[in-house]
Amino acid sequence: MCGIVGYSSTSNSIDLSEFVSMIKSLDYRGYDSWGFTFKDKDHLTTEKQVGKIPTPTQKGNATFVIGHTRWATHGKVTEDNTHPHISNSKNISLVHNGIIENYEELKNKLKKEGFTFYGETDTEIIPNLIEFHLRNSKDILEAFKKTLDELEGTFAITFLHNSSNKIFFARRDSPLVVGVDKDALIVSSDVTSFIDRTKNVIYLEDGDYGYINSEIKILNRNKEVHREISKIDWDVDKAKKGDFKHFMLKEISEQVDTVKQSLMQDSELITAVANRIKSSKVYIVACGSSYNAAKAAETEFLKNGLMPRIVHAHEFEQYEKFLSENSTVLAISQSGETLDLIKAVKTAKSRGTQIISIVNVQGSSLSRLSDQNIFMNVGPEICVLSTKSYTAQVAILMLIASALVIKPNQAKQEIEEIIRNIYYLTSESARKYTKELSQILRYSNHIFTIGRGRDYATAMEAALKIKEVSYIHAEGFAGGEIKHGPIAMIEHGTPCIVFVPNKENQDILSNAQELKTRGAFIIGISEKKHEVFDYWIKVVGPDKFSPILRIIPIQALSYYLAVMKGLDPDKPRNLAKSVTVK
Repeated sequence: MCGIVGYSSTSNSIDLSEFVSMIKSLDYRGYDSWGFTFKDKDHLTTEKQVGKIPTPTQKGNATFVIGHTRWATHGKVTEDNTHPHISNSKNISLVHNGIIENYEELKNKLKKEGFTFYGETDTEIIPNLIEFHLRNSKDILEAFKKTLDELEGTFAITFLHNSSNKIFFARRDSPLVVGVDKDALIVSSDVTSFIDRTKNVIYLEDGDYGYINSEIKILNRNKEVHREISKIDWDVDKAKKGDFKHFMLKEISEQVDTVKQSLMQDSELITAVANRIKSSKVYIVACGSSYNAAKAAETEFLKNGLMPRIVHAHEFEQYEKFLSENSTVLAISQSGETLDLIKAVKTAKSRGTQIISIVNVQGSSLSRLSDQNIFMNVGPEICVLSTKSYTAQVAILMLIASALVIKPNQAKQEIEEIIRNIYYLTSESARKYTKELSQILRYSNHIFTIGRGRDYATAMEAALKIKEVSYIHAEGFAGGEIKHGPIAMIEHGTPCIVFVPNKENQDILSNAQELKTRGAFIIGISEKKHEVFDYWIKVVGPDKFSPILRIIPIQALSYYLAVMKGLDPDKPRNLAKSVTVK
């Protein structure tokens, strides 16, 4: 959610259009407006606009420049509310991700001191608060620290002051990293903005603040600290579309590789995790698709004798009094920066609970909070929608669940046997059936999905994918639940996607027949064609791994529905890749 980039170099300037391309590389996080400020001698020049990022009107080079993509939370989508925000004196230009919870109180305080405000955002109070503290101190860093002490909430902040050749920064519960290039330092909310320049990165920690120019100074709790330089192991080309029109289709197609990569885990680590959860009370905590991934693996955990409590991260506080040193939280996140999940993990840690994470981004807040990390190894996922990270999460969870009763290497071999099935499902020849189906469904107002057991989770994830990217109302139900209310929504022609297992499928087929009797158009996802189907997509593979296999055609269907409706599948409206606000 939102993106920050700050470029600092005393020796090598950057072309402003090149800098704007760095900002644009973060547009997958979701944004509705954008802007930047650069320092020219002792003058700050700002450009900001509502809408998509075009070629900047400002020309030339800069050695100190900050930029931002905004996804509106406080205040409407207007130029006044767009970042960067300028202090009353025009001396400070600042960008911010996060939420300042006490901004109204601080705004009223500043108004009494004679400050005026032109927008509606919480961010606008920050540069003016820094300016207020500079009245009593000529040290910018000291004034910044006093400002940070007054802020309640979450933030990643960078700002320029017209009298200083530095970019100042701070972070609290919102991601911020520093890229270390050979002749520049780049502070950013995401490594994607500079991965084609450098793979050397410093991961800032909560409470860090300081500045960059030709060097970096980091303080925490008023003491200077040192943060190690890490190496990003992502392939730069993974963050590019290549021959694909959209990242979503590219990432769907990559799953034959990413599922294999997700299984490249240390067997001793998987054994240790399995042994830990065998002997403790286990909570699997996640949001969105990651939550659905946990539900998809639940059957395997139950079959192998473990009953985890699967909890939405934003509801986890209700379980706090049941947490102890004998509990384990298995936290799942692609980005490792989802604020609700970070809050849940911190709550669990305060009770002595062990944290094991399944996460894609090394150095993320979640990875650093965790006692053990299982990295997904799928490379950058640029499309806002989770596709390859979802199937990787399911594969890792299935690996852990299987390791409860068999050796990890044996469990890996079992999952690897479905790679050939994934290869077919992600191929262009298989996608023609989902493309044809999208032509049938493109004008639908409602789509319902049903499944039982493992396939119930797939039905939920399928409905989420469809509505996220095509904006068609979609809902997923357990097959046995439809007669308890949802069947009232069925009328002639209502599309219903039914996930049918190879074995023990009579109940779900009976549910499909009930829907068809009421006029539903039945779309079957199964290995065999059944008489009740009006349209059939063939998915071959063992029922045990159906959560990985049967979701892939719906990922492709969702993509084609968006494209046929003239929508951008990589950037669905109102959504962000990393949800860093509550």
